[in-house]
Amino acid sequence: MIQTIPIKPADATWTDDQWKAIYASGQDTLVSAAAGSGKTAVLINRMIEKVIATEKPINVDELLVVTFTNASAAEMRHRMSEALEQAIVENPTSNHLRRQLSLINKAQISTLHSFCLAIVKQYAYMLDIDPGFRIANEAEVALLRDDILADVLEGAYDSEEETKVQAIYRLVDSFTSDRDDQAIETLISKLYDTSRVHAEPQKWLWSLPKTYDLAEDVTIDDLELSHYVKLTVRHSLEEAFVLISEMRTITLQPDGPAPYAETAEIDFAMIQEGIRISQDGTWQELFDYFATVKWSTLKRVSKDALVDGELQELAKKKREAAKKIINKIKETYFVRTPARLLEEIRLMAPTIGTLMELTTIFSEQFRLAKLERGIIDFSDLEHYALQILTVDVDGVLQPSPVALDMKKRFKEVLVDEYQDTNMLQETILQLVKTGEEQDGNLFMVGDVKQSIYRFRLAEPKLFMRKYSEFLETPDVTGMRIDLNANFRSRKEVLNATNYIFAQIMGERVGEILYDDNASLKPAAPYDEKEVPVELVVMHPPQDEESVEEQVDITDEAAELEELKKSQYEARFIIDRIRQMMEDGTTVYDTKSKTERPLKYSDIVILMRSMTWSTDLVEEFKLAGIPLYTESSKGYFDALEVMIMLNVLKVVDNPYQDIPLASVLRAPFVGLTENELAKIRLADPKVPFYDALRQFIRSEGHGVQTATF
Repeated sequence: MIQTIPIKPADATWTDDQWKAIYASGQDTLVSAAAGSGKTAVLINRMIEKVIATEKPINVDELLVVTFTNASAAEMRHRMSEALEQAIVENPTSNHLRRQLSLINKAQISTLHSFCLAIVKQYAYMLDIDPGFRIANEAEVALLRDDILADVLEGAYDSEEETKVQAIYRLVDSFTSDRDDQAIETLISKLYDTSRVHAEPQKWLWSLPKTYDLAEDVTIDDLELSHYVKLTVRHSLEEAFVLISEMRTITLQPDGPAPYAETAEIDFAMIQEGIRISQDGTWQELFDYFATVKWSTLKRVSKDALVDGELQELAKKKREAAKKIINKIKETYFVRTPARLLEEIRLMAPTIGTLMELTTIFSEQFRLAKLERGIIDFSDLEHYALQILTVDVDGVLQPSPVALDMKKRFKEVLVDEYQDTNMLQETILQLVKTGEEQDGNLFMVGDVKQSIYRFRLAEPKLFMRKYSEFLETPDVTGMRIDLNANFRSRKEVLNATNYIFAQIMGERVGEILYDDNASLKPAAPYDEKEVPVELVVMHPPQDEESVEEQVDITDEAAELEELKKSQYEARFIIDRIRQMMEDGTTVYDTKSKTERPLKYSDIVILMRSMTWSTDLVEEFKLAGIPLYTESSKGYFDALEVMIMLNVLKVVDNPYQDIPLASVLRAPFVGLTENELAKIRLADPKVPFYDALRQFIRSEGHGVQTATF
């Protein structure tokens, strides 16, 4: 039942939605928290308020808090401790608060994997595993998987049952080339991984062959897959339609190929008919459409017409691109008749069954191999925890006595980054929470726009389903709260972001409508000064230029030609930073609410990935600008350390060409690339060390004597 949310004090700094998220209770609650909306602060304050409440306070070990990373869990635990210490200062006679401080280290604030690990360790006696198990590292698991996969396929080929061998050959012929069976290994591995995010992997696996066992009266339109294929066809047709529209726009220009406009109108009608059928028609009608679709001949442009040749060619290219799209659709989906497609699907049923059988064998042998070695992986943790938390009642998983105890223990279950939860993790959470959605104790925080782990089989549709069904003022369902006030960025940054994503993100692309609820609202206390957002399109110097252009190239431009794109971009950033520092640029300090001179620490460089981070660091070092980088490469990947390690390698064995070249190129030797090339030419067929010795013995080698 929904509980009353306390009235927000006039001096409270929380927004209305944040206040609601901190105190809402009595039902499952989903908080859609956009970037910079203060969701971590809300989550932590909700936990604190639950513990220090004057009415019906709970103990910290009665909270289950699931985070996405260990760092987030550590931060929450630390901030919880600080809040409790502050509460004790304000109320030093409270035994409840002092008890909470002593319980904080026992509080279940962790990643879901750590929570599952705690369950498995506590109830290991209920499982058929070595109680002294350890978590295997990724490399160890990968090697073991490869070995088991190879053994499974080898065993299948060597089977004494001729029917099984023939079934394997049919499977291999269906999914692989004539060179190797690597594709089968990949299929088995992907099927295994996908099955592991389901509560009952084997049940899910063996449901797949049933989808190929079609009744005689089934049509293509009855298949669940047909909807998605039609959608794909329609999207492609719409893409072709846009290309023809662009072609028509070109024909309407003053010096455009006007006769092509008539052809474009014919193409429009043809493609629009295809779009209509893909949306409302049957598969048979769509097949008939592509079987009869025919492009009209492009209207002739008179030689005497005043037509821009480039525009004419561009119009032709647009139409050719549209034709390629249509032809690709036809070749991909409509070569076979609907009846033939259904027949082939039915013929595939035994082959898919063979694939499921191999996957099942691999799954079992992989499990036994890990048991033998006393190791488990992260997927095992979740499944072993699920095994402890459930009992099978007439083929349906029901909460076990352990799960029922946890339901009584945990007064609230809080989940961070809910958009990256998978089906199995959702099942585990449902087993330890209480009630249904309308009267439950599950509090979820996330942002589906930031879901980036679908490749790891996260299921953002779990978030989307609740987001669409939960209401702001719930009665028979859960509560939805939108946190879209951004306390991090200036309004100009947010307006630019909203402008872009309102156009490119929708239910069709991104699976969420970027409407007013999803857009970012400026709430940071910045001044009202207008600060424009700039888009810089960089064009590094071309690799090839004409001789005439090269005559006027300066030494600086020649040097820039040789730079990698990363270095070129880094130097542009450096120049912009220097310019801002020299111009006396000021920034608004939100804490002091005053303007102050720009500092290097005010500047952050956001990158899509850290691939270029090393080049960026080196360029900033050369420029004398302090730069701190959060890099995963570590100490031994630093250039200076790598050079010294190569020195040690050369001392140990000079016949290592790459370490030797590195040392010779290092600043304390200082050979240029041209000098290294001369050394190699002294004797191209021997190791580089022998070539170096030969080079030194020769006269007129051209390298400064002091170098050696």
